Amino acid sequence: MTKNTNCRKERIIFLLPFLAVFFLICCQKEPTVTFGQGFVQNNANAIVVVVDTLSVNLSTIYLDSVASAGTGTALVGNYQDNQFGVINSRSFFQVAPASIPIIDNNAGYDSIALIMRINKAYYGDTTQPVSYKVNQLTSQIILPYLQNTFYSNSTFPTDPTYLGSVGNIVVYPTAAYTTLFENDTIRMKMSDALGQQLFNMLRDQSDTVKIASTFLQYFKGLCVSPLDPTPSALYGFRDTMVIRVYYHEPTLITTYLHADFPLSNKSYQFNNITTDRSATPLSNLILPTQIVQTPPETPSTLTGHNAYMQPVAGLKIKITFPYLQQLLLRPDFLSILRAQLLVKPKVGTYNNNNYRLPPKLDLYPTDLTNLFGSPLTLNGVAQNGSLVIDYLNPGNTSYTYDLSSYIEQQAGLVGNQYLDDGLILSMPAPANDTSLNRMVLQDRFQAPVDNRVTLRVYYISLKQIQ
Repeated sequence: MTKNTNCRKERIIFLLPFLAVFFLICCQKEPTVTFGQGFVQNNANAIVVVVDTLSVNLSTIYLDSVASAGTGTALVGNYQDNQFGVINSRSFFQVAPASIPIIDNNAGYDSIALIMRINKAYYGDTTQPVSYKVNQLTSQIILPYLQNTFYSNSTFPTDPTYLGSVGNIVVYPTAAYTTLFENDTIRMKMSDALGQQLFNMLRDQSDTVKIASTFLQYFKGLCVSPLDPTPSALYGFRDTMVIRVYYHEPTLITTYLHADFPLSNKSYQFNNITTDRSATPLSNLILPTQIVQTPPETPSTLTGHNAYMQPVAGLKIKITFPYLQQLLLRPDFLSILRAQLLVKPKVGTYNNNNYRLPPKLDLYPTDLTNLFGSPLTLNGVAQNGSLVIDYLNPGNTSYTYDLSSYIEQQAGLVGNQYLDDGLILSMPAPANDTSLNRMVLQDRFQAPVDNRVTLRVYYISLKQIQ
């Protein structure tokens, strides 16, 4: 009797590769899988079971600062989001003369302006006018001790009297121009006293402008920020900001010229980002309590049964599978064929205007430290979710990931080791430091069921073997 049983098992194991191929072929034909309790029949002795009822837990990971220097984008503005609260951003940078023109002694100063070009990034109501101001720094931008970059909470003191401003501009970030200025450019007129001073130095070939380090001690840097504190919109600008001094030379025909002071070091341009989440469920975020601490996580049960992601503001989502090994305890379980994760943004929290979803989202393995591992890959390529957006039927909008290798590895851990592990959902670099897109996920305690994050596991069952 034992011998016959062993022979049967050997035949079953021998047939497993063929069952797997047969299953994959069947999946391309008529949909014979009923989710939850359904089966795909393939022979009298084995079946493939599909389980999509395993619990998925969500939490929000909070980083009190993210790297914001050298990203190629200056984020400036403020906006009030009904889900994420008020976000405010200003940009710090240094300028220095790129070259010293030979200026005729009879030349005359005309004006000075700060020129910024939009880069199509935006967040908020783009129909509302925006206003900006620029202030001079009172201390030079220098990296702090033991720090190799600047972060979203980095800041430097500024002179309260601003050097220039521009107001009531309606920006069209997806067009090639704004309502007031052509070529998608904003020109902010600055103090003529500063302009005359810089012009005189250029004309006189002063060492202050000829030596970059000397100039940075004289002109320590700039901060561009919203002039109006009322939240309206937040825009991204290219890191090609430049101070331009306009002048003319009186020849037979007057010649109008200019001299530029571009960014002196793009890696020293950074964004200072602050938030006020007091009027949202995110007011319950668990915050760091020590100078050195792993990023804390807040379970979705404390944030209105939602999890929130906006990497530029330090928010990422963690996904865990607390009851995964219960699948292995099923008496019919033999082996996992496939695992798929469906991430569905909460209906009503996104649109194609103010609240855009990230076009790409990577999954990063993590543990109790909430630190990133390498992104999950499929055939050697990082998985980005292959976002499908359906605005007519929002419940169909989803990111999809193949977790076969990950779930198989997690299921093989001894005891409860897998409970320390999870996956962090975030935008890939460099968008994670510059993109203003965000996402809300509802947890398993909310309806409707089909709008939840779902783990589907396909496994081979020997339940019917005699």
